Amino acid sequence: MNDTRRPFRFGVLTKGAPSRAAWHELLGRIEGSGYSALHMPLHTTPQYAPFVALADAAARTALTLTTLVHNNDLQHPALLARDASTLALLSDGRFELGIGAGWKDGDYHQLGLPMDPGRLRVERLGEAIDVVRRTWSAEPYTFKGKHYTVQDLQGLPGPRVPLLVGAGGERMLRLAARTADIVSFTRSMSAGSTAREIAEDVSLESTERKAAVVREHLGARAADVELHVLVVRAGVGDDARRQLDEYAAASEVSAATARQTPEHLLGRDRQELEDLLLERRARTGISYYVFRDVHLDLVRPVIEHLAGT
Repeated sequence: MNDTRRPFRFGVLTKGAPSRAAWHELLGRIEGSGYSALHMPLHTTPQYAPFVALADAAARTALTLTTLVHNNDLQHPALLARDASTLALLSDGRFELGIGAGWKDGDYHQLGLPMDPGRLRVERLGEAIDVVRRTWSAEPYTFKGKHYTVQDLQGLPGPRVPLLVGAGGERMLRLAARTADIVSFTRSMSAGSTAREIAEDVSLESTERKAAVVREHLGARAADVELHVLVVRAGVGDDARRQLDEYAAASEVSAATARQTPEHLLGRDRQELEDLLLERRARTGISYYVFRDVHLDLVRPVIEHLAGT
């Protein structure tokens, strides 16, 4: 990209903990390890309710709080905007709203909801973002779109809420470039469903192309928009080698492709992990990385060294 001047920022993704005590212990470990953000997903699989858990975290930590990501089809955007405004207000401006068009068919199946084609879901998300931002203005408004109708609604005033949009396909990348403060790179649902197709879509080269699409549509906003990715595999030494070999064999991609994939942080030692992050920031512009809670302690030395640089 590239612009390597944007400082690194790191977060942890979690679905919760087995008990209240374990939850509080997890929050303490995250905040004490150099991470600055706590992310929570929204799925029908067993997990904490994101806004409830993030509100508790807001009261107990100084972390930035983020939904990664809220499925737009599961809540009316005007009510989602109110939830976001409330949490931003109660956290003194430490909330980022992550939102996406929905991708996991199990969420729809378990709730008895139809899962529309991707084009319609992206179109609906575009309207939803418009509704969310109008609600955040705290001025009464009326909205009539193809998917949503809002009549004489006034939102809740509060601190500005950065908008994170998860995007992988062309339509979503363009929408994210138009609307987001943070663009989170994900897999494209239209790129295919085989292990190889998925691996190729999330590769470093593919992510570079996605970043180029975003930059093309950002225009003058390019310097103000943060690029983000969730790291799903992390490891060092023999464990890293094992994960790389397994991934390369299952997806039929080269070991080099597996190693360089932005969703992975796998290397010989801490120095190689740092080098990988620096290289990826230089090539893609991604500076905001989020790790799963199971990797919290593993990646801690890297985070402590690179956070804010």
